Amino acid sequence: MTTIERSPIDLPAALTSTTSPSLPGSTLRARAALADASADYLAIPDSALLRTWLFRGIDTEDGVRYGIYRGAETVEAASAELVAALAGARARAAATIRTAPATIARWALQGRLAALGDDVLDRVAKEGEWTVRETLAHTIAGQRSYGWFSRWWLSQPLGPDRPSRVPDEVDTQSQRELPSDEAEGRGSLADIRSRLDAVLDEWALRYANLDSVALGLPARWAGVPGDIDFRLGRWASHIAEHTVQLDKTLAWLGYEPSEAARIVRDLYTAWGRLEAQVFPVAPAGTEGAVDSILERMAATLVSEARDVREAAGA
Repeated sequence: MTTIERSPIDLPAALTSTTSPSLPGSTLRARAALADASADYLAIPDSALLRTWLFRGIDTEDGVRYGIYRGAETVEAASAELVAALAGARARAAATIRTAPATIARWALQGRLAALGDDVLDRVAKEGEWTVRETLAHTIAGQRSYGWFSRWWLSQPLGPDRPSRVPDEVDTQSQRELPSDEAEGRGSLADIRSRLDAVLDEWALRYANLDSVALGLPARWAGVPGDIDFRLGRWASHIAEHTVQLDKTLAWLGYEPSEAARIVRDLYTAWGRLEAQVFPVAPAGTEGAVDSILERMAATLVSEARDVREAAGA
């Protein structure tokens, strides 16, 4: 009998499937629009911020600079639409609500990475401190490990036979099944960013249907007694912890983001707040409304960013 078969609860099929679940297409398309718009904004130098940009045919005198801020305004307007569309909908599962903050943390991190290039990955900023590559590799490996070990805890029997710690043989098994930190950090910055998204999306979707009973099951974190709810709650704070570490590393390297890069960070954070309402899944029965809102937002985001970049001559 496997550990999964001894589970005290009925584990969702997504949690044990060998196939990774997928996000809704509208979410993925909105993310692609975010990336496209950001690329246009990031191409704009500080010297072009005062150039004229007509907003709905009118010169507001705030120029290109305001055009970049329009990105977050577009996202926030869509977020407000979502709040109205989701009002009265059936509550999402407890695990979905618990993991949603992790996507806010993830996009805050991605907002910082959006303006960076591969040249920053392996520069040593300070003796004894991780490089950007090492920090991101650890962040990804940690997220994958949180998912894997929480699933193991869910599979264990309740009562006197429930383990008080992760046995050595299970730890060894995890090392066989999970990629090493080095593997998680391989490739270009684009590769690493994609890997970060993939691991968070996968495990959030795998846990999406767990209820409060499952989240209340005993577990441990770093030897500290807790429950599954606590372990899921660590996702967001772990990402935030290493976002702060990234900020420190970039400061030590003397990195000074452009004004557009600073505004794009806020755009990504705004998107994270929006996405948390429907991440990893929207409330049942609201999918059509969510798709419509995200599609309109994506179209506006891309078209305005392209227009702003043209006005900047970038």
